Formats: sequence, structure tokens, C-alpha cells
Amino acid sequence: MLLTIFLMKSRYVALLLIALTSLAQSADQPIRPGESPQEALDRAAPHDKLIFLPGLHQHHLGRHRALLYVDKSVDIELQSGATLKLADHETKLEATPEITTDQDAGKKLDDLEIGGEFDLSKPSIYTIRIDSVGKDGQPDTFAWGVFHNVDNPQGSATLGPSESKFGGTSVKNVAITGELQELNHGVKVRFGSKTGHSNGSVWFVSYDGPEAYGIRIGHGRQSGYVENVRIMGKGTIDMNATHNMQPSFLVKNINACILVHGRVRNVLVEDITMTDTNRSVMLYGEHTGDFLPGGRVTPGESFDAENITIQYTRTLNPNGSGYLLGHPSFRGKVSNVRCNYNYMETAVTSIEPNFNLDHYEVIGNVIKSGGNAIHCWRHSSNGVIADNLRVHDNTGKPVVVVGAPAGWEKPQPPALRNNRNQLSDRQPSAE
Repeated sequence: MLLTIFLMKSRYVALLLIALTSLAQSADQPIRPGESPQEALDRAAPHDKLIFLPGLHQHHLGRHRALLYVDKSVDIELQSGATLKLADHETKLEATPEITTDQDAGKKLDDLEIGGEFDLSKPSIYTIRIDSVGKDGQPDTFAWGVFHNVDNPQGSATLGPSESKFGGTSVKNVAITGELQELNHGVKVRFGSKTGHSNGSVWFVSYDGPEAYGIRIGHGRQSGYVENVRIMGKGTIDMNATHNMQPSFLVKNINACILVHGRVRNVLVEDITMTDTNRSVMLYGEHTGDFLPGGRVTPGESFDAENITIQYTRTLNPNGSGYLLGHPSFRGKVSNVRCNYNYMETAVTSIEPNFNLDHYEVIGNVIKSGGNAIHCWRHSSNGVIADNLRVHDNTGKPVVVVGAPAGWEKPQPPALRNNRNQLSDRQPSAE
């Protein structure tokens, strides 16, 4: 018995010495407005603390398209009154298109190509849809339209005038020639085959700005883990979408105040405010295999993220979204995620458990959303969604929605408990 007590005390003393040694070796790295946060991180030792002092820290993009790229164990404190902000006009409208195609796993042919010279007149999302299948040797036909915005229209954001509604196709029954065919604004399309398409197959083509991140942990395919990172404090990360061109909400890489990507584990995001961005926090793994329709992937190496906690944060994002937990265009795994006790105001979905997310909690959040509050979307599993409160909605919108696009594996139904719409879910009065 005495030997057992002695061994337990010895182990405790050893752990305490390790902790004290770590604290003794760590140092504070204050960052004043105008100083480079990346230079401060690069010279920091593991377990140091970077402290953004009060004031405006406005910077251009650096490594891996981030204001601060994190590749070591550090604490990052944004003190009250400190704002890490993307510089004005850092990202501009580009003429390079991106095709978003895997909305539906049922395409028989995925053969759309883009040509021409986009005139950079306005940010644009083109919708191109097969609207008839040819018979007796006749070609298939397509319809198309263009929406002049990159923000998601399915929410409360106020959008400017456009040539058509998002997803609308005002021009119809255009016969496929197999050659470049002009749409407008200099954009041309070509289908590889004149026949053989599935009726209703759809493609979106985005002309937008490049992606940008506030604090990025990992770049997706780092060989070793980036671990033990804490981002905390009463300050703000502002991606300044008001004075920059954002990526389209449909494309693979979109803006976020914080991105966790690839082999990253043991991350805490706590207390901070995030604003003016596509999304506040995104986290997902990476995979080297080729993507297959519906979410599958050929054999390859998987770079997975795990043990991520987001708590007590504020998202003030009246034109964008909130938290993306898993991503269908990256397809590595994400596990052991907690998104708890946060406050958010968003135009569209506030919290989105998504592809390849396993073992997660969404608990105790207060949500004001112009779209979905919590949307479990595509394959996710082993989730608990409890005690979340939707506010400022008297139209009866649900707190939690579960689903998947056609051809994708549906989410495993999460355990649901006590999620309420404050104004629509009437509670019985006490007698």
C-alpha cells in the first residue's frame, strides 16, 4: 500500500515537473498593430504565446493565403480591442472560372468545359442545365442563366440586381454542337459529347475572388500533426468581405476567419468574435485519392483532423454562414469535434455538420439565422445536438435539418434533445 502511494506521488511530481518545465520554457510574444504576426510566430518556440495587443492589425495575405499560418504548438490571444483584419482590396474579381459539378451523383456524362474571356463586369455564377435529351440522332439541349453575386441567396442577405435569380435559366433549349458556344459577358461553353447526358444534369460556373483565411492551422497534406493550438481572447477576426471580392459560396475553397486543415489535433477556439466572411470556422481533412461521385474516393493517403473544440465564440456574419465541420470537396476525416455554447448571427446556415465528420457535439448554442440553424448535410455520424436555441424567428423554422443531395450518403441521424425555436416552440404554461 505504501509502495502504491509512493509510486502515485512520484508520478504526480513527475507530471508537475514536466508542466512547470514547459511553462518555464514558454514565453509571451506581444504583437503591436503594424507588426507582422507571421514573423512573430516564425520566431516563436513551441508553447509560446502570441498576444495581439489592442488596436487594428490589418495585413495582406501571406503563407497559404492566410493572415497568420500556424505550423507549431502555440497559444494565440486576441486581447480585447484587438482586431486581426484582411487589408482592403486584397482580393479582386478574377477571370478564372471554377465549375461546381458534383451536386448530384446521377450524371451519366460530366463533360462541360469553359472557354472564352470573361469580361470582369460583375461577379457571376452561371447555371447550366441539360433540359432535353435528343432522340433519333438529335443532340441534347441545355438551358442557362447568370446570377450576379457570390453570396448565398437562400438566406437573409440583401443582394443587388441580377440578370436572373440564382439557379434560373432564362435561355432554354440550346442545341449542343460539340464546339464552343457563347453565353454572354465573353463566356463560352463546350460539351464533349452532343448526346448521352442525363436530363436535369446541372453545372454551376463561378467567376469570383480567390480565397483568404484569417488564422489557418495546417495546409492539408502536412506529413506530421500540427497540435496543441489555442486561439482565445476577447478580440476579433475580420475578413473584411465588405472591401474585398469573396469566393462564390459554391466553390471548393472559401474564406474563413479560422481554418483547420489536414493533420491537426487538439485545437481550442474560445471567446473570440468573427465577422464579415464566407464562414467563421471551417475544419476538414484531406485525401490524396481521386474523387468519385457521391463522396467516395479511390485508395490514397488520408490526412485527418481530430479533437477540435469551438466554444463561447461570437459569429456576426449578416451576409454569410457560420461553422463548417467537414467538407465534401476534401474528404479526409474529422473526428471528436465540439461546437458548444457559441452565439451566432448569419444570413444562411449557422452550423453545418458535414462530410466525414464522426463523433461530434453541437450543444448550447444560441442561433439567429436567415437560413438553416443547424444543418446535418451529407455523411456525418455519431452526433449529439442538444439544448440549442434558435432566436428571432416566429415563422416556425426548425432548429435542426438532416439531409443530403441526391446520390450522397445521408447523415446518420444525430441524437437530438431539447433544441428549441424561442418564438415558435410554445412551452406549456405552469399551472
